[in-house]
Amino acid sequence: MSTLAAATMPVGWSGRILAIFRISLVVLWIAITAPICFLVSSVGANSAKVRVFLYRGLCRICGMNIVMHGRPDSRRPLLIASNHVSYLDIIAFGATAELEFVSKAEVAGWPIIGSLAKLADTVFIERLRTKTVTARQDIAARLGENRTLVFFPEATSGDGNRLLPFKSALFTVADAIDDGHGVTVQPAVIAYTRLNGLPTGFGWRAFFAWYGDMALFSHAWTFLQLGQTTIEIAFLPPIDAENMDRKALAQAAEQAVRGGFSKLHSGQTPKVGAN
Repeated sequence: MSTLAAATMPVGWSGRILAIFRISLVVLWIAITAPICFLVSSVGANSAKVRVFLYRGLCRICGMNIVMHGRPDSRRPLLIASNHVSYLDIIAFGATAELEFVSKAEVAGWPIIGSLAKLADTVFIERLRTKTVTARQDIAARLGENRTLVFFPEATSGDGNRLLPFKSALFTVADAIDDGHGVTVQPAVIAYTRLNGLPTGFGWRAFFAWYGDMALFSHAWTFLQLGQTTIEIAFLPPIDAENMDRKALAQAAEQAVRGGFSKLHSGQTPKVGAN
């Protein structure tokens, strides 16, 4: 946690009591809803609606108020490219629509977050360069089933104040589906814009961003003490990817997300997709 954030937003005993209360409710909520999700999946039914219900409950318990601008494009298969701030992004995005995720392999072993990611039918990939081909094949297979996948081209989470460059390797899946139509690529932005009704500003964003060598449990413990967080998610217009190679596509997505990120943090609403 950054020194600046810790200095400007001290947390007292009331926050610790709130965190304990929330943790208790999170455990109870997951204990109730996760088995239902597994049961629905085990009989071959689509558990996506149950997952959205689970994520929305978690958002409510944790004080995550989701403000959605636009929505995922109606065309399938759909690949959504977003900036990445925190492990909380999966919960926030999962509460907006029936989405699946692409995530680094180590997330599968994380307590609670890993289980939630597995419930969302996440595609876990190795970040090693030698594993890139396998990762593309796994994502392409899922898109070939007309799914909607969210991935984070920065390949890691940032500090919440600025974006990292988008890596282009996985954008090649946009050309990997050979069924008469391509993959729709839609940029999206997630921003943690308010804390208890006040703009987060540069310093407070460290409460939400998880990056570097931050410990997962201590970060989550601090976050759960904070009260109400406003998280804005904007689904931007899809990219016209015709005649674009992976590098051009990654650059176009990054440019769109940077613009939307700046607008959300300045209190403006970016232009969103039409459907």
